[in-house]
Amino acid sequence: MTEFTKQYPVLRYEDGRTEHSLDEVLAECSLSVHINGRRAEVLHCIPEYLEEMLLGRLYTSGAISSPEDITDLNISPSLCRADLKIRETDRTMVRLPDSHFCPGDILSLSQHLLDASELFRKTGNVHSVMLCRDSTVLYMTEDLDRSRAFEKTVGRALMDHVDFAGTSVYTTGRIPRPIAEKAIWAGIPVIVSRSAPTDLTLELAAEYNLTVIGFARRNRMNIYRTSRDGLSAPSFPSPVRPDM
Repeated sequence: MTEFTKQYPVLRYEDGRTEHSLDEVLAECSLSVHINGRRAEVLHCIPEYLEEMLLGRLYTSGAISSPEDITDLNISPSLCRADLKIRETDRTMVRLPDSHFCPGDILSLSQHLLDASELFRKTGNVHSVMLCRDSTVLYMTEDLDRSRAFEKTVGRALMDHVDFAGTSVYTTGRIPRPIAEKAIWAGIPVIVSRSAPTDLTLELAAEYNLTVIGFARRNRMNIYRTSRDGLSAPSFPSPVRPDM
């Protein structure tokens, strides 16, 4: 993935000594997005999966109901510009179905997410997001912003007509409310991170039946499985205990 990095000279300091070296720096794109003839926003991202990112962004914000709601899409990487035409939608956020998962799969996949990013090892400057079903990784995408990585992952799945029911999404960053909203809009019932959620995230999760899992590291995790009526038990098999 060297096309997404550039080399810059640095003066490296270590243990009292300095040396001239080259550092791998992430390439950043500032994409100007125009929707229905109006400039909507500028998105800072890695210049890959741009169409998927725009599709995922519109879908995980409720702006469209399906890829077919984008009636025209043109991206000019050289101009850092995207022009879209979309249909209006009356889509609303809906409550998610109950989730079922295996703790072993959660912990194994969380570690896999941490280990799998070659771009992070090169630059130390990306977030990763992974969409899974049971113990299977469906998609993994990286970007300098966790929201862009999330949108690209969802957009890739939408292009392949993936059913999000029964899936889980993993992120290397914390889980603030905007990220939880994206999971709910996408219909993903479980979100996992090695970091932590916020109180607004957990309030939203309780309202829409989103299972939030934080601090998923090595052999432990926190399962923030709540309902509007209070704490409820997560659905996963009980461990088999040896006879005493």
